[in-house]
Amino acid sequence: MAGIAHELINVLTQQKECYEGLYTLATYKSRAVVEKDIDFLKEVVNREEEFIGRVNILDKKREEAFKDISQVTGLKLEELTLTQIIDKIGKNHEMGKELTNIRKDLLKIMEKVKNQNNRNKKLIMQSMEFVEFTLNAIQTTRLTGIEVGYSRTGYENTQDTRRVFDARR
Repeated sequence: MAGIAHELINVLTQQKECYEGLYTLATYKSRAVVEKDIDFLKEVVNREEEFIGRVNILDKKREEAFKDISQVTGLKLEELTLTQIIDKIGKNHEMGKELTNIRKDLLKIMEKVKNQNNRNKKLIMQSMEFVEFTLNAIQTTRLTGIEVGYSRTGYENTQDTRRVFDARR
């Protein structure tokens, strides 16, 4: 059981590091969206995909460790949780303490990633709404019979024009 527990600790530690990397990338993504830096955003997304691929590989290793622990302990694999494994090892045992700390750290970093991704989602939605608004405004000014209110550079056109936006003169 000790060997399997060590393997589980290694896998969970690596997963925690991946999630920390994903959190860092999520903060970079926010900056890229705010600064409208598309090239940087592409680079961040590519790096995220690499991290997600690594997390998926580690998930499979974690599932294998859970399967092995299930066979050794007799606990049902479908119901097996990290908390149950910690209880089985013993909370006061060195490995139990280490697993407890990793569990807390994982939960904390995963929550941070989730919150940052939600912020990014809102930023991206706002950016898309702004782009849509801008495109609609441009299309509206191109409609026939609508003038923007200026004839030559810097000189206001005094003829009666149809206004697109509500504005006071």
